[in-house]
Amino acid sequence: MKNKVGLSFVLVMLILLVSCQSTVSVDRLSSDTDIDLSGNWNDTDIRIVASALVKDSLGSPWIDSFRMKKMKNPVVIVGSFLNRSSEHIDTSIISKRYEIELINSGKVDMVADIAFRASVRDEREEQQYFASESTAKALGKEIGADFLLQGSVRTNLDQVGGKSVRTYYVSAELINIETNQKVWVGEETIKKMVKQSKYKF
Repeated sequence: MKNKVGLSFVLVMLILLVSCQSTVSVDRLSSDTDIDLSGNWNDTDIRIVASALVKDSLGSPWIDSFRMKKMKNPVVIVGSFLNRSSEHIDTSIISKRYEIELINSGKVDMVADIAFRASVRDEREEQQYFASESTAKALGKEIGADFLLQGSVRTNLDQVGGKSVRTYYVSAELINIETNQKVWVGEETIKKMVKQSKYKF
């Protein structure tokens, strides 16, 4: 009798566990769909910021001035985008999106940043020993960058009750590597009103 009661209890518990399991539903979305669930920094903000800053930098006089003097595209290297905000923000996504937009414009040439330069140099060094003489790439042929791109992300939070306004300031600047002159500085601002009820019935 005890065994039957125990077995019945186990079966009931198993049924309850199975019925209480959460189900997962996944909807595929277009990459340019604007979705903001929490009000935090997201992919839509990255897209807006990168597009606006690239448009501003390419429309600035520095690029035409350089091309007229040197008769070639300026060479840019991407430095670091610092996260000075109160949130965890992967700033490498911003700099990579910026780099893509600049390259695709056809007005700027890019060279490998510090994160990839070492591996390229290692490969070139190895080719001196292991590749045929006709295919080994020569040392000392790197293209020196004319400008360094760097930037930062800062935030400001204004909050009262269940309402908050989050403002993101994303700044970028191009610096002439030879002279340290800043040839362009831009900033894009993202502002969000977030409303959150304290109680849920």
